[in-house]
Amino acid sequence: MLPVVNFLAAPELIPAQPGIYGWWFKTIPPQVPNVGCLHIAGWTLLYLGISPARNNPTSRQNLRKRLRDHMLGRANSSTLRLSLGCLLSEQLNLKLAAYGPSKYVAFGEGEKRLSQWLAANTGLSWLVHPQPWLIKPELLQHYVLPLNIKGNDHPFVTTLEQIRAQATLEAR
Repeated sequence: MLPVVNFLAAPELIPAQPGIYGWWFKTIPPQVPNVGCLHIAGWTLLYLGISPARNNPTSRQNLRKRLRDHMLGRANSSTLRLSLGCLLSEQLNLKLAAYGPSKYVAFGEGEKRLSQWLAANTGLSWLVHPQPWLIKPELLQHYVLPLNIKGNDHPFVTTLEQIRAQATLEAR
């Protein structure tokens, strides 16, 4: 799985099918350890995700839709965006804030800067798979992925959860 596409440059290349995807970084966000991570040709794999998240026959989620959420959505719709925004808050002048009656959290005008950073510093790879939720747990055990939270026993997860919790507390 090598980074093969910048989502903003060619979203149509990403299949509208279920599968697993990898986020590769050419610039490692502040504080993120990368010892033991998969490094290939100047890229470092830091996060794996799946779409859909679980067996749901009525789900319309697929790789292209999920990656669009990560790349162009808001922090409340993407755990990766929330994590990266918190880690890059000083560098990109991002401030998490609560919005709307449900008090969802997002970076407001900063979401655009976060998307630009992602486009400039990350690459995507994917594997179409009809039941990605079955293979993700094994991949989390096999690869060092400090930006994944659920089901991940990497020591950085605790630090990342604390950073996110503090930012969310300050936003509300």
